[in-house]
Amino acid sequence: MTLFRQLFPIVAVALTSALCVGSALACEPETDECVEIGKWELSLGVGAGVRTNPLAATPDIPLVLIPQVNYNGERFFIQNLDFGFILWEKESQQLNLFATPSYDQVYFHRWSPSQFFIDQNGFATTGKGSNDDDELPVINGGGDKKFVTPAFRDPQQRDLRDRHMAGLGGFEYSFSTGLVDVQLQYVTDFTGVHDGDEVRVALAKHWASGKHRISTSIGAIWQSSEVINYYYGVTAPEADLRGTYHADAALTPVARLDWNYQLTERWDLRFLANYRQLPDEISASPLINDNKVITVFIGGVYHF
Repeated sequence: MTLFRQLFPIVAVALTSALCVGSALACEPETDECVEIGKWELSLGVGAGVRTNPLAATPDIPLVLIPQVNYNGERFFIQNLDFGFILWEKESQQLNLFATPSYDQVYFHRWSPSQFFIDQNGFATTGKGSNDDDELPVINGGGDKKFVTPAFRDPQQRDLRDRHMAGLGGFEYSFSTGLVDVQLQYVTDFTGVHDGDEVRVALAKHWASGKHRISTSIGAIWQSSEVINYYYGVTAPEADLRGTYHADAALTPVARLDWNYQLTERWDLRFLANYRQLPDEISASPLINDNKVITVFIGGVYHF
């Protein structure tokens, strides 16, 4: 695994340099839409929306301007902050080399790039306690030990360590059954921020009727204990009377609805809703005061 993390940036750069720009059209049979190979697609959503922030004593995140950047080459593609290179494909299957930023740092950094791109590709296990300081109590991922005291401090009043954005790289496999599209991703931290792994699976369905475009998806994100504890764990210097916090790996269910209606050649009306159910391993953290994240946006989208 360590070797893969070291080699991924080199392989990604090498494959990206092999980018070929053509002029062919790639068509989606279900939506009857065609995308010109080698063409950039830029759009900007303007409207009103919010992403709830489960971090205690931290305001929700407003969504006003939502950019969208897409590029589809013969092999290389960009979808907002996601980058991929097609390694193998058939009519209904595709295997990609894939790179994407981490997601969880958005709750800790108001100006994280992931705050502006909401189109990123969203059964808890029992956590274990781990005492980093004998003088502090420990809360485990199952929430077996809790304290009730008015001396709790909000995360904004503590000297929290920085939670940085990690670069995740790995493989993405997708196939279409004709009824639904299935997507499976395995990514690992190749930047050394937390050295964790994620596995993502999603089932998606797309409809097109006249000027309407509807996409729905359900899925889950498995994150290793390294990821969970880097973002939601509490070390001794950060702890209040509740003590340190450590949890095992976790599985997060996600669901999404995206509706677009074409108003003119360049303007669409868009409604998007995304739901993320936080597992016990995350919601039991002393940093967190909610067990869900809801993202909603409605507005106009201008296509350049």
